[in-house]
Amino acid sequence: MASALASLIYTFQAAFAGYNLYTNSAVAISNLLQYEEKAKKAAKYSNIADKQLWDTRKTQASATITVLSTLLSSAYLLLLGTTTTTKLAVAAVNIAALIAARKHVGDFWAGKPKIPAPGVGSYNEAITKTQEVRLNMLYLIGSWTLCGLLDLLT
Repeated sequence: MASALASLIYTFQAAFAGYNLYTNSAVAISNLLQYEEKAKKAAKYSNIADKQLWDTRKTQASATITVLSTLLSSAYLLLLGTTTTTKLAVAAVNIAALIAARKHVGDFWAGKPKIPAPGVGSYNEAITKTQEVRLNMLYLIGSWTLCGLLDLLT
């Protein structure tokens, strides 16, 4: 029973991670890329702008890579049965990575206000999508925790 439930959770994780990558991360990155050239020009003249540009890139990358890791890990555990120790290790690594990435993204994006100006709607949408990814990381953390507990029971 625990094994069947774990398989169901792995399926959910992979699907949910794929959904997040496609509907949130890809949209946020695509929208932010529209401002890349302007940000690069500003970064030539301002250390603050340069730091903001790199922090934006790093937070988007860490969120995307971590959610992608959940997708790949879930698919791996779903398709290739492994030992309980391996399952626990994979769950622990994903929990740690998601917590770290969530904090990293939150530390940077939490203070970013939406800009109430014409022509920056896609930037504001990128902020919204990034916050959605960050929120959804909580669900993934919870699902990995549940998988780890189920693995302890088997």
